[in-house]
This record gives sequence, structure tokens and C-alpha cells, in this order.
Amino acid sequence: MIALALLLAAGQVATPAMPLPAARTPGTPPQRIILSNCPDGVDGEIVVCGTPDKPRLPLPDERGPPDRPIPSNPGVTGMGALAQTETPCATLQGGCQAGVDIFGAGTAAIRLVGKLIDPDSCCERQGESTNPGMLISDAVGGLKRAFGKKPDKSGRVAISLDEPPRVSTEGRLLP
Repeated sequence: MIALALLLAAGQVATPAMPLPAARTPGTPPQRIILSNCPDGVDGEIVVCGTPDKPRLPLPDERGPPDRPIPSNPGVTGMGALAQTETPCATLQGGCQAGVDIFGAGTAAIRLVGKLIDPDSCCERQGESTNPGMLISDAVGGLKRAFGKKPDKSGRVAISLDEPPRVSTEGRLLP
């Protein structure tokens, strides 16, 4: 009973009235938001209509790339700036890891000696000066040229030492 009395008393509390929008005069079009093909409303009514493309916000995995740049340190703090920089290799326990191309350096040294001996000897192809594979293929080609059969350049004509064929009086070959 006490609860019912409280509810009745709460219903009798005066609430401030909200002002109503001005009535539309005849001849003025109704106010429309979003689409132009909304149905007509009653006098003084604001009509809002439309078809939503997506009924909910996308989940983080469903979102595409942002359409604007995103700041990496939005709070502009020193810790945020340090978190965005890469750690220098000198501060790591392993130190700076840098490799030396032993085969490329050796190949370049051999090619340099070859260039000193014969300035037109090599390095016409891209990467030939430090590629050990190309050095090996050039060495194999050089060995083939050094020990292969060479063509005769003396201008001699070969003479057949076989017995000349026997020809009959009519011009036919005899067995």
C-alpha cells in the first residue's frame, strides 16, 4: 500500500512542459531530413526516414584502414615517443650484428687482379664483380678455351690421299 501511495504521489508531481514546435502554415512543405522520398507528415511534424546500411558499428577486425593519419603518440609524452623509436643496436646485449661477405670480397679481389692484367677482361654483366657463381662459370669457360680443340687458322687446304676413283670412258664410276 505504501508503494502504491508513493507511485500515485510521484505521478502528481508537475513536470515542466516542453515547448511545441510552431505549426506549419498551409502551403509550406513539411520539414524532411535525409531523404526526399519520405511520406508526408501531419502539420508541424518533422519526418525522419531512411534505410541504414549497417545496423551496428563494425568490430575491430571488420574495420578497414583509417581514412586519415593516426598519431603514434597522441598523448605527446616522452615515454610514448621512446616507445615509437627503434632501440639502437649498441644498447643491445648482442651489440651490432653486421656481416661481411667473404665470398663477394674474395671474388672482387680476384676480379681486380684480372682487371690489372687485362683491363677488358670482365665485369660487363650486372653483379659480376662480386658474384662467385659468375666467377666460377668464367673460370670453367676459360679452361674450355685453353684446353679445347682449336680451329685451324693457317689457311691450308686438305688433300685427299685416298686412291682416285676409277671412271669409265662413259663417265661412270667403276667398282
